[in-house]
Amino acid sequence: MERAIMLSNLLEQSKEVEVEDAFVLQNKKLLKVNMAAAGGQVLTKAGAMVAYQGQMNFARQGGGASKWIKKQVSGEQFTLMEASGQGDLFLADGANDIILLYLNNEGIGVESLNLLAFTPSISWDIKMIKGAAGMMSGGMWTVELNGTGYLALISKGEPMTLAVTPDQPTYTDPNATIAWSYGLEPSVNVDANLKSLKGMFTSMTSGETFQLAFQGQGYVIVQPSEEPPRTTMAGPSTSGGGSAGGILGGILGT
Repeated sequence: MERAIMLSNLLEQSKEVEVEDAFVLQNKKLLKVNMAAAGGQVLTKAGAMVAYQGQMNFARQGGGASKWIKKQVSGEQFTLMEASGQGDLFLADGANDIILLYLNNEGIGVESLNLLAFTPSISWDIKMIKGAAGMMSGGMWTVELNGTGYLALISKGEPMTLAVTPDQPTYTDPNATIAWSYGLEPSVNVDANLKSLKGMFTSMTSGETFQLAFQGQGYVIVQPSEEPPRTTMAGPSTSGGGSAGGILGGILGT
């Protein structure tokens, strides 16, 4: 049973976190960006702004012609917003849990639906995963980030990290996959027991039919859900189970 609390207690418990880091968690579902510490700029998923204090400007970030072409070919709904200015910016996405990371001259592969924000010191590009399923649709696409700076991901529930070794490959449900270590090249693994093309497309939203295969040395981060997180990036075609921005978007044709 949870009883009412005094208003003064609520204001004290939920007051703004005061830390000088560029990125800090206000709580596990809300990210605070200190714009001064972030160098006056941050890249975030479009629609993720909850509130801000100070003076801010927001503009769509296309990433250049080559990335725009990749997004058009893949159908990737990967829309970045550049926030610039001074003050504090608060970001969230569908009340999902936030994973806060600091990359130190490192790289990471990320499923685009799970990407919330990063500092401009981190470079990004759209990458294609090739495989049996991908060949039917021209490939599956994810985001690769590399450099030094802060990075925030979202997860539908508490994430789990799995080790990948040369003698122990790891297979994950695409919809449960959040991120993986730089250098691993995931490929599509198809269930050899598929009875028909129709059967493949009617069951392909589950990891029992299609998996991502990770081989080599590194790690893969997964969320405890076979459904993509509800996200501000999801379009009108979404019915609570992801969008074309998801890792299977190009295959599903949504």
